[in-house]
Amino acid sequence: MSFAKHGIKASRFSHAEWTVRAIAMRRANAQLLHVPWRRFRRAYEEYPRWQCLALWSRAVIAAEGRVPATLLTTLQERCPGFLEDEATSGEPELLGHHLLEWVLDRRFRHAKRQGWLDALTFYGVRHLRCEGAWAYWERCEHEWSTKPPTLLPTFEKWSCEAMQWELCGGASCLAVASAIETYVDWEAFILWLRPSFTTNSELPPHVVSELERRFPNNSRFVNSCILKNRRDRSPILRRLSRYAKNRLLSEAKEAGWLDCLLERVRSHPWRVRIVAYDKHWRKERLRNRVLAYPSFRQWRQAAGRYIKIP
Repeated sequence: MSFAKHGIKASRFSHAEWTVRAIAMRRANAQLLHVPWRRFRRAYEEYPRWQCLALWSRAVIAAEGRVPATLLTTLQERCPGFLEDEATSGEPELLGHHLLEWVLDRRFRHAKRQGWLDALTFYGVRHLRCEGAWAYWERCEHEWSTKPPTLLPTFEKWSCEAMQWELCGGASCLAVASAIETYVDWEAFILWLRPSFTTNSELPPHVVSELERRFPNNSRFVNSCILKNRRDRSPILRRLSRYAKNRLLSEAKEAGWLDCLLERVRSHPWRVRIVAYDKHWRKERLRNRVLAYPSFRQWRQAAGRYIKIP
């Protein structure tokens, strides 16, 4: 399914389809929190390369009506052993599908063995680079069916063009991905900051330092954060939250793809993880009020290591 073309909108799915998707999401989220983020992210960032290779293979075979030598050479270089396993298949049009199955079994066997393969595939297909590849593949399928290119692009060229393909209001998948990373990091900062803004105590020195680092030219604003009491700090926190949309996402807002971006933010695996960790962290602070307030770097590292106990 192409999430790039059709989006993930309520009007596009039946009640039964949304129920199935909700079940899949719950399973993926549960698995996501049972593996350290660094391990999951390595696989998550690798997954789009294989999806891209499979889609390029499908596009080339559809255009040629066969499996050309250039495709065989590329597959032999990038996934040795696959062609030998695929030799018995008499359906070249299914080669791309078989490649993904082979990749999940060979490259991501550890994810299956450790119980988080569903999370990898659920979030992998929603990776912005996968969305870009799907959108570009659909364009190639449409255009090449009537006018195949004189010279088919190499995988490297095809994948680079796919990463520049428009996803949201003229923005490439790389531009959207960069905006999402920036916004999610800001959300993590707000989650980390919130407990220090809901007490009558002075802000810890490392919290003040982090504010000064993020607002180097606005000492007046930082001083207001330091001096205000608990009741008056709440509006400041709301201002900080609005800052992300008003400034960090200004380009997306002006170009008309802010809603498209925020839709994808909500299903980003790092955001799912930091929101879950924030709930855990706040409960721990309530149980043990003498816990030292971590630096933002320490907080992110702890969120990455966090494993939810069933």
